[in-house]
Amino acid sequence: MVKISVLPALESNYIHIAARGGCAVVVDPGEAAPALDFLARERLELEAVLLTHRHADHIAGVGEVLSAHSRARVIAPEKTWSGAEIVRDGDAVSLLDGGLELRAIATPGHTLEHLSFYGGGILFCGDALFGCGCGRVFEGTMAQMRESLAKFRELPGETLAYCGHEMTEANIRFARVVDGGNRILRQREREVRVLRAEGRATVPFSLAGEFAANPFLRWDAPEIIAAARRREHDAKTADEVFGAIRRWKDSF
Repeated sequence: MVKISVLPALESNYIHIAARGGCAVVVDPGEAAPALDFLARERLELEAVLLTHRHADHIAGVGEVLSAHSRARVIAPEKTWSGAEIVRDGDAVSLLDGGLELRAIATPGHTLEHLSFYGGGILFCGDALFGCGCGRVFEGTMAQMRESLAKFRELPGETLAYCGHEMTEANIRFARVVDGGNRILRQREREVRVLRAEGRATVPFSLAGEFAANPFLRWDAPEIIAAARRREHDAKTADEVFGAIRRWKDSF
């Protein structure tokens, strides 16, 4: 059985470590110390570093991690890490002696090469999807980002998503403005408030909860369409509705 641990790093980042049988995979080490300390404490041998995209807060710790675990390989999208095993949309990634079988999903928008990895009821989504939110559209288009998020809507609701940042509480504040009548969102807000008060992560979260509460996955819901049109009157298509909500969040 694969066990996944969520380690806080930097200001709001998370590093994820998947472990099985004494071996481990580190996902998006934005700094080295949390990952190295965990590997040493748990006496784990590092098999691989898995990267979702090339932003510094997701890769800055890779070099130091590899210095301590020189036999580990790096698996990443193109243009992310020199010498990495490059994976692209649809590629299979076998880790932990076959205990963790993942499929790469192209999720451009935040960066053009951004990948997410899905398998075994687990989704490593980097900065594409957050709890009740999504990543900023830095390099791609709003249409690309919406199409990337649409791929997550095709996954089973029981999937547990491991994203790259702790942003759920702030995202809910925005979501409540967009979709204030959503009772599931209000319940999520209460649960998240308790978790954060106790110093606990809101990650992972189920996709089923996101399908019901995350405005960035609900561009075709009447209440989200209405909110988008109040903000931008000419928002008609799915991409325009999504773009209106994303731009609103950017200035919130």
